[in-house]
Amino acid sequence: MLMALTDLGGSATARDVVNRMERILEGKLQPIDREKITTGAIRWKNRTQFVRSKLIAENAMKKDSPRGMWEITDEGRARLGRKGAPTA
Repeated sequence: MLMALTDLGGSATARDVVNRMERILEGKLQPIDREKITTGAIRWKNRTQFVRSKLIAENAMKKDSPRGMWEITDEGRARLGRKGAPTA
């Protein structure tokens, strides 16, 4: 997610971030990840909300972004530099 945000200039709509993540994860997602869950959402896309919440709690993403926008923080950029390509 942090890589996707960086690729998109540091902030983007949730939809754009998820679409970019899909390209980044191409070949890594398993068939089960692409299945619909009981709500009708695609499993891996539904999980992005949980990942976002975790990254906000870790100060890697901004908590107070405008509705529908996701933004990386300086800590998130530093995290990319320290860990290389993250899984989230």
